[in-house]
Amino acid sequence: MTNQVTQYTHKQYFNAPTIQKAFDDVWKGAGTQFAVSILSVLQGSPKLKSASNESIYAAAMKAAVLNLPIEPSLGRAFLVPFKGQAQFQLGYKGLIELAQRSGKYKSINAVTIYKAQFKSYDPFFETLEVDFSQPKDEVAGYAASFELLNGFKKIAYWTKDETYEHGKRFSMSFNNGPWKTDFDAMAKKTVLKNILSIYGPLSIEMQEAIAADNEDSTISNKNEIKDVTQEPVAETLDSILGAPSTPAEGDNVVEGEFTEETKTPPKTAKKTANPDKVAPNEYPADEIPDFDQETGEVINQEPETGQMDMLEGEDF
Repeated sequence: MTNQVTQYTHKQYFNAPTIQKAFDDVWKGAGTQFAVSILSVLQGSPKLKSASNESIYAAAMKAAVLNLPIEPSLGRAFLVPFKGQAQFQLGYKGLIELAQRSGKYKSINAVTIYKAQFKSYDPFFETLEVDFSQPKDEVAGYAASFELLNGFKKIAYWTKDETYEHGKRFSMSFNNGPWKTDFDAMAKKTVLKNILSIYGPLSIEMQEAIAADNEDSTISNKNEIKDVTQEPVAETLDSILGAPSTPAEGDNVVEGEFTEETKTPPKTAKKTANPDKVAPNEYPADEIPDFDQETGEVINQEPETGQMDMLEGEDF
C-alpha cells in the first residue's frame, strides 16, 4: 500500500498537526507561524514548489533548530532549490546573530568595499585601509572582522573575484538562490565564516549552523515522516555492555546478584630455600666478617698460613 504522505500538497503537509507539533517542539510554541513562513517562501519560489515535502521539511528543520527565520528579506537563513530538492543555507546575518548569542564577541561585522573606498590591505599584518566617505561604485571586495571580549581581533579581505571563485567551487547551489539574487550577502558570509571557522570560538549553535551550511539537506528515500523528537530508548547496563539480561546456565546467583564462581586454584609446589646453601654474597650468621669502615673491604681476621710464617720471624 502506497503511503499517502507523498501525495499531500505543500499546504496540506505543513498544516498537518504532527508537522506543526514537530516545529513547536524546537521553535518554542511558534510552530504554526514557522509553517506559515515555509509556505510563504514556497509561494515566492517556483523551483522550490517542485521539491518534495520531505526535503523542504528537512531543510526548514535545520533553521528551526537554530531559531533562525527563513524569510529571505531577513537574511538569516534560506531555503534554496538544488537538483529539484530543497536545501538549507545560512545567511551572514544569521551567522552574526549566532555569534552574538554566544556572548563571547565584543563586535562582529562583514561589509562590502567599493573600488573608490579601497586603499590597501596587508594580509600578513592584517591591516585594511578603507575610506568609506568615498562613493559606492564598482565592488572591489568584501571584508569581515571580529573582536572578542578578551581583546583578540581578526580581519580578512577577499576580492570579488576570490569570493566568486570560492562560491563557484564549493557551493552546490551557486547557480540558485541567494548566490544569484543577493551575491554580496553570500560573499560577506563566505569571508566571515572563513575567519570564524579558523580563529573564532564557536558555540554549539555556531558549529551546528556551519556544519549544516556545509552539507546538503538530508533527503530520505522513504515515503514516511520521520519524527525528529523521538523518545529516548531506555538503556540498561547490560544493553550498554552487551551482557546477557538473564544469568547463563552455571552462573552463581546470590540474592539476585551475579557472583563469580569460586574455583580452587591448583596446588603448586612451595619453594623453600635450602638452609645449607648460602648465596654468594651472603655469610652465615655466626661468620659475618669485619669490614673496613672507609673502604668497605673485608678484614681478614686470620692470616693465611704463608703469612703466619712470615709474621713469626718478626719482632713487634
